[in-house]
Amino acid sequence: MRVSKAISIAAFLLIISGGCYKNEPVPVASFTYKGTNSFKVPCRITFINNSVNAYSWEWNLGDDSTSWAKELEKLYTRPGSYIVTMRAYTQSYKEWASTAQTIVIKDTVK
Repeated sequence: MRVSKAISIAAFLLIISGGCYKNEPVPVASFTYKGTNSFKVPCRITFINNSVNAYSWEWNLGDDSTSWAKELEKLYTRPGSYIVTMRAYTQSYKEWASTAQTIVIKDTVK
């Protein structure tokens, strides 16, 4: 009985240490976007996630705002260049990939 219990504990430790995720494919981070108002303020950007082999995502939207959503919308109310980064993680969080794109929001001419 003691050997069986030891084997069960060893299996449990292997699972919680990430042993079940050893064969996870490496993710590929990818996104596209589309904007309203001809990319002039105010501009609502829709981010479309095209990542492969990813379980969760971390976004930095270039203005100190972040999100963990798979896809999202963001309203930009100030003109400028925003570097948007997205990091795609595997289920174990042991592997990740990132990508970045610059979005230019123009001022509205009156």
